[in-house]
Amino acid sequence: MQLSLPLDIQTHEPCSSIFERIKTCNSLPVLSPLASKILKMCQGEDADASELAQLISQDPGMIAQILFMANSGYYGGSRHKVTNAVQAVTLLGFSTIANLALSFCFYRLIKDLRDTSQSGIDQIGFWRRSIFASVAGRALGNHFHCPDPELVFLGALLQDIGILALNEVAGNEVTTLHEQAGHNHSMLIQLELEQLGVDHAQVGAWLAQHWQLPEEFQVSILYSHTPERFQTPEAFQVLVDSVALSGMIADFWISPTPEDALEIVREQAQGRLTVTSDDWGPLLDTMHKALPQIASFFHTRMGNWEDIQQTYRLALKHLAPSHQAQPT
Repeated sequence: MQLSLPLDIQTHEPCSSIFERIKTCNSLPVLSPLASKILKMCQGEDADASELAQLISQDPGMIAQILFMANSGYYGGSRHKVTNAVQAVTLLGFSTIANLALSFCFYRLIKDLRDTSQSGIDQIGFWRRSIFASVAGRALGNHFHCPDPELVFLGALLQDIGILALNEVAGNEVTTLHEQAGHNHSMLIQLELEQLGVDHAQVGAWLAQHWQLPEEFQVSILYSHTPERFQTPEAFQVLVDSVALSGMIADFWISPTPEDALEIVREQAQGRLTVTSDDWGPLLDTMHKALPQIASFFHTRMGNWEDIQQTYRLALKHLAPSHQAQPT
């Protein structure tokens, strides 16, 4: 699928100027050859699990992290220790391993972009929000029986990639917008549209096109803040809505005023994706338990664990008052 509106930017200024700067920006990262090979393999009709195992085994850092996840409680653990890529693919399946490998590729790509940036935006906060969103996305994907919850995990992880692209080409403007918006992500979108003529969701979808990512990721990024505008194809609806809700859930984990962010989640969870108070308890438990393992996978500290615990209990109180917090 070739996305058009709202990515048809040829006659819109200053939007077209921003995209021209992005197209000619030498510091924007490109997908690694390994990620490109994995994507090509996933899109082929004759995908071969043993070929995938052989491919990821060529990268010691990647296979070490994938084996860590294959043996973790996040994927149910294993009765017998998983020691190689073939066992991991056999245990978790082609799609799960492929998306884990791509997640690690994007972690490296985003890390390289963060390390080279000179702007004043909160790079650590950006990555923490992305990880919180990915954990929420996978939990929602499983809850709503998505055919492939790992797609929601990766779509949620990448939904704000456009922020880093904008940061590379309009660092001063973006820094000012982030200072004005604070932790209010919805306000950031509005300010981007007002000041730049384009928002980071549109830029992220363009970048996904540029990287030749599957259309599922292009669409989920594009509508990550406006899921109500998404209409077709219907097969992507749960993916789009789950990714959008995952970002709102991430906000209450990182917001200095989580009560306000929780109220937004409560309101938005009554739309096409209906999450009841009975649903929230198991969902929050799943996210809470997953955070340490996902943080380890991405070599990232998620902040003070006592603060995370307090936010978890606060979320249960607001969203699932009858549910008991799980012991840690």
